[in-house]
Amino acid sequence: MDCSKLTEDGTPELGMEFNSEEDAYKFYNKYAFKIGFSVRKDYLNKDKDGVTTFRRYSCCKKGVKRKYEGDVMPNRTRVPTKTRCRAKIVIVLFRGTMKYRVHDLILEHNHELHIAQCAHMMLSQRKVSVAQGFQAEISEDVGLSLKQSHDLMGKEAGGMGNVGYTRDDLKRYL
Repeated sequence: MDCSKLTEDGTPELGMEFNSEEDAYKFYNKYAFKIGFSVRKDYLNKDKDGVTTFRRYSCCKKGVKRKYEGDVMPNRTRVPTKTRCRAKIVIVLFRGTMKYRVHDLILEHNHELHIAQCAHMMLSQRKVSVAQGFQAEISEDVGLSLKQSHDLMGKEAGGMGNVGYTRDDLKRYL
């Protein structure tokens, strides 16, 4: 990441440069955590060599919920999670420097943001560490179910809210 273009408060700006798209994602995700929203890896374009030339990261509430088209109506209606939020960051690869530069940026959201106490449980923030995954694998080897393993990790962490991931995240990791 090119530190000469970083702002003091960690807010993204047009013209910022990153060494890789992963650096840009980490930066935007860190900003999202601080502000209170979750990031979606939205769109990318690659050249014929497989190098990403364009990448858009957006707020997870971008878009609209699709209409139900099945024969049987669902048992319950769910709370709308999409609000057509336009917040995004777009990075473009500049061939001369081989760095990714912020090309387009919208920081305003049209929805309530998460509070700081809940931010660690937003989808883009939840991560199962290698150590936690290894512990889950060992628990599985000795005969504990995934639920029992997750409950055990919750007790070790002082509560399920302190674990930092859900049982589904652990299932995907294994």
